[in-house]
Amino acid sequence: MGRVIAIVNQKGGVGKTTTTVNLAAYLAEAGKRVLVIDIDPQGNASSGFGFDTKILTQGLYEVLLEPQTTVQQVVKAHSDNLHLLPSTPDLAGAAIDLVGQHNREFRLRENLREVIDLYDFILIDNPPSLGLLTINGLVAANSFDYA
Repeated sequence: MGRVIAIVNQKGGVGKTTTTVNLAAYLAEAGKRVLVIDIDPQGNASSGFGFDTKILTQGLYEVLLEPQTTVQQVVKAHSDNLHLLPSTPDLAGAAIDLVGQHNREFRLRENLREVIDLYDFILIDNPPSLGLLTINGLVAANSFDYA
C-alpha cells in the first residue's frame, strides 16, 4: 500500500507546491513510483510538471464529482515513475459543487482505493485554505507534512 502524504498549510506562499514537486521528482529519480495529486485550483503543481491546465479536458474535478470517472482515466504520465492527477480550472467550483454531496469529505480517499497499490508515494498538493478540497486531501492522507 502506498504512502499518501498531504502537504498542507493554510497560508499561501510557504512552499507547499515547491515541496510537493521537488519531493516527487527526487522520489521518482530514486526509483519510487509516485503520483502527485494537484488539489489546488491554481494548478501550479500541474503546470510545474509541464501540463497546461487550461487545455486539459479532465482532472481532479471529474474524479471528485463524476462517479463514472476514475483516477486511472485522468492520470497523466510525466515520466515512467512520476504521474500526475492534474488540476483544471473547473476545480475552483468543486468546493461549492461538493457541499450537497453525500460523503463529500471522503471523495478523494474513496477514489484512491483503485490506485493506492500502484504507487509507493502519493503526494497531495493542497490549496492555501481549509475548505472541502483541503479536507479531502487530509482525509485521503495516511501521512502529513506541514510546509
